[in-house]
Amino acid sequence: MIYSVGIDLTDIERIRKDLDRWGEKFVQRLLGDEERILYRQKQDKVRFVAGRFAAKEAVMKALGAFFDSGVYPRNIQILNDLYGKPYVHLDDDIREKILDKEIKVSITHERTMAAAVAITTGD
Repeated sequence: MIYSVGIDLTDIERIRKDLDRWGEKFVQRLLGDEERILYRQKQDKVRFVAGRFAAKEAVMKALGAFFDSGVYPRNIQILNDLYGKPYVHLDDDIREKILDKEIKVSITHERTMAAAVAITTGD
């Protein structure tokens, strides 16, 4: 059963400007610990952050069906499985509130945009 859907479209140039302006402070506010490890390994850090930003926004919109406040980007990590497929890792306090629901996420990049969709599913 699908409970909710979230989608986001992010301008990569806007993320570039945020990274130029705020630097590591922006990265710390947006990315979780494991994501920051991935970030440091990436050649194109701006595209990576733009994709993660879009994915987190999409997840927050999908979680909006369960929360009225208290979900922040750093509480959501978008990681990759062994095949590179993105998956959502939520902080324990969020995970407890959505019980047995799963969130699926997909990210795509185009020349100037990053987009993501998140779907909350469960029995």
